[in-house]
Amino acid sequence: MTVLAWYDIIIHKDNLVLSYFIPIMYRQAIVLKIANGLEFINDEDVIGKWENIGWTENSATVSINDLNDVSGEFHILFFLPNGEPYWIFEGWTKGVLLIHYGGDDPILSYNYEISLISGKHYLFLHLENKTEVFIKRDNIRYNKETLGRHDDINKPFISDNNVFGKWRSVAFVGKAEDFNEDDICQNLYLKFLEFFPDGSLIQSYMDTTWQDKWTKGYIMSIHRTTAAEYYIEKINGTEYLFMEWKKGNYIYGGMKPDYYVFKREK
Repeated sequence: MTVLAWYDIIIHKDNLVLSYFIPIMYRQAIVLKIANGLEFINDEDVIGKWENIGWTENSATVSINDLNDVSGEFHILFFLPNGEPYWIFEGWTKGVLLIHYGGDDPILSYNYEISLISGKHYLFLHLENKTEVFIKRDNIRYNKETLGRHDDINKPFISDNNVFGKWRSVAFVGKAEDFNEDDICQNLYLKFLEFFPDGSLIQSYMDTTWQDKWTKGYIMSIHRTTAAEYYIEKINGTEYLFMEWKKGNYIYGGMKPDYYVFKREK
């Protein structure tokens, strides 16, 4: 509680004049902060789910005419209550969305506008050199615990003798058919997969290790509740394992999964 002012009240009693100073109190407002030290200002119109319908080179447009096809950068966008962050989105405040692409990159601030066009709400996200355009799909007050797509990870265990052992990552591609065995990468985020006969699995990342599980044709991520398909293909006499990469783009972005490619360790 904070004193806002003092109120002087005068009372006449028994030919005496009594003066009292009565404090007027008010409850101090709680100021919510989001990333970059920005103050959170609510915007009920933006809360909910938005779907990308295209983009334009004009970084200041508020028109839905002559849009390019969906770019794939942001397919689905959620605005959570109280500016809550999720995935690469570090929160929002009225008119501003914060994005962090990871690592040591700065948290970027981009302006957004909402327009009502022919009875539908559209959101224009103004990036550095273009505007991504979204249409509102619902007004649900999502939270990040239940947000996004999740798979059934309670599949029965079926063994697969061909996959036992340790596999080292050699490529990361948008589509499995894009893999070129002459273009091998040695410094990928996901380093190794190790399959054990009992259905347990170790995923070794650059900065951490996950204990997960597998069954024939699927790798189940307990952390992300996703079931990524895998298959083994022999190319020019060498066995490669292709695994769907079902992380943020798939869970939150509504996109098709990319692929990690692995080579069997001898």
